[in-house]
Amino acid sequence: MADVFIDSFGARWQDPPPPRYSAAVLSINLTNQLLNPPDDPALADVVAKQTGQDAGVRDYVLNTPGAARIIEDAVHELTALLATANGRPVQLLVNCWYGRHRAPAIADAISRRMREAGVRVHVTHHHISRPPVPRKHPRSDCPFCRIIHDGAPATIVHEWNDALAIVPRRGGCVDGHLLVLPRSHVQDFTTDPVVAATVQLRAAELAQQIGGQWNYLTSCGEAATQTVFHLHGHLVPRAAGDGLALPWTHLVCEQEPAR
Repeated sequence: MADVFIDSFGARWQDPPPPRYSAAVLSINLTNQLLNPPDDPALADVVAKQTGQDAGVRDYVLNTPGAARIIEDAVHELTALLATANGRPVQLLVNCWYGRHRAPAIADAISRRMREAGVRVHVTHHHISRPPVPRKHPRSDCPFCRIIHDGAPATIVHEWNDALAIVPRRGGCVDGHLLVLPRSHVQDFTTDPVVAATVQLRAAELAQQIGGQWNYLTSCGEAATQTVFHLHGHLVPRAAGDGLALPWTHLVCEQEPAR
């Protein structure tokens, strides 16, 4: 039986670990702490594929200014809480954005310190094995990045801090057709599930604000009709008898194997 359970996880997955039964709980939120990405974008992409248990990433995180103080404070608080827990275990929750780098490195460092003091510790990294999320640097060859970051011409209908809605360059398939884009460069809706969900959230907010009936469509890959490889949701107003056909029909679905 462990005295301390340490659970690391990624806040952006919106899937936190469950509380340990009867355990007293402490938490460390690293979402806005120890943010020290490498200056070289190519190096950042390499690091994204590693985890806080790889020696290079672990040392990088632990040498970031502020890391030693976070670990020291956590050890002090856990020790104090154990002394008053009356035999109950203590749970420490450590989270960063994706649960792959900062949270596991800090959780393991705290665990090592507690074990050196003779405490029985059980560590679980809940999201460390999730697929790495590519960095979202603006791309000079992306027409949507040029609109978002370089001020390229576009008719902007609505802006949020994480997305914007524009009129398609050629006006769209019907009047009122809009595109909702994330501000960060994400290739398609499968690349970063959180960003994809945010884009749909913003599209839903805008459709509700405007009113009426809508299709919301997005694509992944050329075979799925994607032509600009920056995630975007098509918000298409609909009306009875508008004559607008979706890109597939019942007949095509019967003739082609399901994908």
